[in-house]
Amino acid sequence: MKLEERANAGLHPHILAKIESIQADKAARIVDVGCGSGAMLDRLAARGYGNLHGLDIAPPTSARLGINFIECDLDACVTPLADQSVDLIVSIEVFEHIENIGSLLAELARILSPGGKILATTPNVHSVEARLRHLLLGQLKQFDAIGDPTHVTPIFLFPFERVLRRHGLEIAQSWGFPLDGSSPTSRTGLRRVASVLRALGVKGSPSGDQLCMLIQKRAEPASTAVVSKRVALTAHYQAPQR
Repeated sequence: MKLEERANAGLHPHILAKIESIQADKAARIVDVGCGSGAMLDRLAARGYGNLHGLDIAPPTSARLGINFIECDLDACVTPLADQSVDLIVSIEVFEHIENIGSLLAELARILSPGGKILATTPNVHSVEARLRHLLLGQLKQFDAIGDPTHVTPIFLFPFERVLRRHGLEIAQSWGFPLDGSSPTSRTGLRRVASVLRALGVKGSPSGDQLCMLIQKRAEPASTAVVSKRVALTAHYQAPQR
């Protein structure tokens, strides 16, 4: 398989720097979910990380020192990794391809150690450019006819946080990339209008083409951390109606 970074320019180096800032232990078990060609894992191996695993529906077939590739359909994700055995999960531009995001999060929460983290990126539907495109054309940037046809699940922060809580997970930090808030993937006209709106005080939250999230697993026991769908629905519909 050709080694390639299936992401916008500069995103992989940015995520690599973030990994090194939050996980200094080179023996930590790191799993790249949706690893593609293994480009990020190769970067990590070159920096001295030695306990690396990659999950993908079509992982590389050639062996690489220090990297264990596992074939896995992320929409029906069942891994051979033990409960609470992973320190850090990385997932670059993957969530938007997943039809069954709750099922995937359940498996990631299972293998993640208490206090462990997920570092994920996905197309940013909160940017001024994305909001403007939806307002004017009724189309969601990067999920419309000119976007990647395999993009099926946009991640909106507020409802996504609710799903995360069901699996004992929470967002510790979110930010946009590029860090200057620009949108290289937008058309010139859209960028110009967006720049005018920003000058008038309209802000994306966050800005940039990618939404980056640092998600952590709560340290308390699963019985108190996880709010199941059944419990949430029962509590809502049994509450007094206004």
